[in-house]
Amino acid sequence: MSSKSDIGPKRRVHSSTGDNPVLLALGDRFRAARGAAGLTQDELAMAAGVGRELIIRLENGKPGVALNHVARVAAALGLRLELTPR
Repeated sequence: MSSKSDIGPKRRVHSSTGDNPVLLALGDRFRAARGAAGLTQDELAMAAGVGRELIIRLENGKPGVALNHVARVAAALGLRLELTPR
């Protein structure tokens, strides 16, 4: 039996979020931009020409969102996708 001291802090992950830190950070940026624009998920989906479910997946850092859809959502928010060296 292990003591509590053996157990380190655990990050609580909701089942609806991904576990890739890069995708989670990207989702946070999109959610913040949507909030700053005063748009609901439905309104952003309409503006980008995608489904609301895609907005939800993107904001929750789920894998499998096609790059062309990410670009459409970014454009609808007035954002530019840019690759930079690490």
